Formats: sequence, structure tokens, C-alpha cells
Amino acid sequence: MKLKNVMGNEYSSTIGKSVTVCTRYGKQYVRKWVKPKDPKTPLQMQQREKYARANEIWKEMSPDEKQIYREHAKGLGMSGYNLFVSEFTRERS
Repeated sequence: MKLKNVMGNEYSSTIGKSVTVCTRYGKQYVRKWVKPKDPKTPLQMQQREKYARANEIWKEMSPDEKQIYREHAKGLGMSGYNLFVSEFTRERS
């Protein structure tokens, strides 16, 4: 749930799997919490395996290798990690 107080501070959480706060078009609102779907289709499971493998490889990379991705990602508006995962999963599609 994410709430702003009069000072402009934001807070977020879900209250007991009953309500949550969402933001849409810059406006916050409270809605009923809905359990996310987990289809577990073969394609979805393949994607999850790709992301898991990308995460493992990122953790094994040297700081210098990670820095190269961070530098390339600067102009793209993303982190080096996100760039690496994006490229890794795209190559294995």
C-alpha cells in the first residue's frame, strides 16, 4: 500500500491480503487485493528459467564485466543488470 501524507512522503504496502493502494495516471486509490495469477504454462516456466540463469550468471561476473554493462546502460535509462538480463533472455528466445 502506498500512501502520501501531507508532507508528501509516500508509504506502500498491502493490508492483510484485503486491500492495496495503486497508482494510475498519477493518482493513488485503494482497491481490493487480488491474488496474482500464476499460469505455470510451459512457455512461462521457460521464461522463468531464463531469468533465473541470467541472475546466476550476473552474480558470477567480475566487477569489471558488470561495469561495462552499467556504462552501456546509462544512455538507455536502465541499470547494467537490466541490460544484461534483457540481452541474455533475448538471445535465448
